[in-house]
This record gives sequence, C-alpha cells and structure tokens, in this order.
Amino acid sequence: MGTLARAFNAVNAVSVSDLRTLARARVPKFAYDYLAGGADDEVSLRRPGFDAYEFHPMTCRGVHEVSTRTTFLGHKNVECIFGAPTAGHALWAPREGETATARACAATSSASRATSSASRVFALSTLGTRSPREISQHVPELKHKMFQVYVWNDRELMRDVLAHAKAAGFTSIALTTDLTWFGNRERDLRNGFSIPPVHSLQTTLAAAARPRWAYDFLTSPKIEYAMIRELRGGGASPRAIADFATDAFDATFSWKDAEWFRTQWDGPIAMKGILRPDDARRALDTGYDAVWVTSHGARQLDTAVSPIDVLSSIRKAVGEDAQVIYDGGVMRGTDVVKAIALGADAVGVGKAYLYGLAATGDAEGVKKCFDLLTAETHRAMGLLGVSSVRELRDFGLDLVRSRFRHSASSDI
Repeated sequence: MGTLARAFNAVNAVSVSDLRTLARARVPKFAYDYLAGGADDEVSLRRPGFDAYEFHPMTCRGVHEVSTRTTFLGHKNVECIFGAPTAGHALWAPREGETATARACAATSSASRATSSASRVFALSTLGTRSPREISQHVPELKHKMFQVYVWNDRELMRDVLAHAKAAGFTSIALTTDLTWFGNRERDLRNGFSIPPVHSLQTTLAAAARPRWAYDFLTSPKIEYAMIRELRGGGASPRAIADFATDAFDATFSWKDAEWFRTQWDGPIAMKGILRPDDARRALDTGYDAVWVTSHGARQLDTAVSPIDVLSSIRKAVGEDAQVIYDGGVMRGTDVVKAIALGADAVGVGKAYLYGLAATGDAEGVKKCFDLLTAETHRAMGLLGVSSVRELRDFGLDLVRSRFRHSASSDI
C-alpha cells in the first residue's frame, strides 16, 4: 500500500509519526496546535532529547520472550507504558472524549514474542471532558485508574475532587506541581484558543476546513470540564485557557501545602513536575510515594532542562527502591526503553496517544498508538538482550549512554 493510502487509514499506520500526520489532517488547526505546541519559541520541543542517547547492546543473550510489565503506585503487573493525564480529550474526539482513551487502556495489547499482555493504567485529568464517574460508568472493564489533581486556589474543591475520584474507584493520585504559573503558548494565543471553543470567525473557518470533525462537534455534547460541571453545577464559560489557569491555580503553593495535600489522600500519590534531584528527595521525604519526572510536555518553561537529561541523576538521588515515573517526548518504543534504563519504573505518554485519538476520533487510534509503542519496546528490549523491565533497570546505564559523552570512545 502506498504512502498516500496509508496516510488516510490509521489501521495501516506504522509509527506515531503516521498518526500525527493523520491527526493534523482530521482536526482543526486550533485543536492540533493545542496538542502539538509548546511554550514560547518551542526550543525545548525541538531539542534532540532521546536522540542524544545511544544503545550499547549485548549479544548471545538467548532472549526469546519479553515482558513489559511493571508495578507502580499500587498498580500491579501493568504495562510499563501508560496514558499520562491530559486535558480536554473531547477536543479531538467530541463524541467520546476521555472515554475513548479509557477503553484503549482497558484493552490488552499483544506484541510479538511477548510473554503475555496486560492492561494499562489510565490517568484522568481534573480538566477532563469526562468525569471519574462517567469513566467508571461507561468503561467498567477498566481496572487501573489514576486521577490527576492541580493545585487549586480552592482547597475545598481539591478535597471534593479527591472524594469524587475515590468514589469512582480511582486508586492513585498524581499531584501536578509545575502549573502554578501558566506557560506562554503562543500558538493558542494566535488561534484564539479556548475551552470550550469560542465560535469566532477564526475558529469557525478552521472547523469548516475539517468537516468530519465539525460534524462530530456539532452533534455531540458541549465541550466542558466535566468534573467542574458535576461539583460546581456548571462547566467553565468559554475563555482563554491561560486566563482560566491563572485564576484557578495557586501560585503560592509551597512544600507546606504539599504536606497538607498528602494528608488528604490515604492511597498512593506521585508528585508530578520534578526536574531536580533535591526536589525528588524532598517529595519522598514529605510522604509522596513516587516522583514524576516531566517538563509538562515542554509547554511551560521554554529552554528548561530536558527531563530525559536529569532522569538518571534523579534516580541516583532517590535510590533504587524509590518509585520514579517519567514522561516527556516519548514517540518511539526505543524512547521507552531508554527512559527505563535511565531510571524510570513506568513511562507515560501524552502527545503520542493524543495523536492517535485525534487521528480517528475514537479508541481505535489510541489503541493503535499503544500497540505500536509496545511492539517497538519489545523489539528494542529483545535487540538489547533483556527480557523484562526489571532486567532493563538492572543493566541500566550499561546499555544506554550519552552519545556526546562517549563520542570519542574507541570501545565500540
């Protein structure tokens, strides 16, 4: 099948890049840019990231089957790749929103030479367009549910969302601490982007250029923040997302507040937004069960250090027994393998699976993304000579190293 035919059929996508091409062709510019964009000049978004690291594979290892199962935040024997929390899924899938992503996470994925398949953790954002209750109601087969919480000015709201999540069967929490100030996302400003979308001439013309998406949008429920709707009796009015975040999130949030938040949940919690070893140690000392290494998809502080570049130093700082979650720039299974070798127990993806969601507008695109990444991860592990996440972690820096640091070496 030729490239042109493949571009219009997600089933035949062979990489996340193919799904990204499909997504750009299916959704309006303002929806695509909100997904694909970063902060300021998007320098961090364009950095080499994983390309700065190379493999140093072993041979004659006799690896016939590979397992990508891991355990983190109380979720046992799950796939190491999971759907990180991202806001506003109905923007790309108006009919189903986060329900589509949840269905894809609940579905098991089978890869070549895998020992067995396992379900994935699904992480729902507080700013999701479906609530925890709706996810549990419509996707009862979903076993592993994580809920993400922002640092709201309204402490009562923070308690309410935790209670709502627990009642819906969500068992772990991720506290996002890197959004107390909102990044300068210039694509959104140029597009007049808001949630719900405003019916301006600019957005109307952009939607008209994508008739399939426009039909789904016009015949689906209004896009709004479902949790806010259920807890406060109405969704947010249309406004720039930067204005919403500035008013709603607490810029004074401190370590003292982090201590308070830890007392509000009696299950596993990760602190999300860690880029420094000292912050990672303090999060664990404060009682958090895991540290989540991320730069918020390069959407906050442009030219901030790349999360993959600090991952190994954070692992060293917290020790081998601590739980470390990673997300940032994952577009290939080889990226997943590098992140685990450098210290991650589990790897979240955001933009990648949203490209799948935007490509099809339903669960199939998300599942396709996860299937591709899982198969690539199995293949890379087999080629490296490791058969499990634990073994990959144990060999770690012996298998993955900085390309620049070893460029003059003669041992390869």
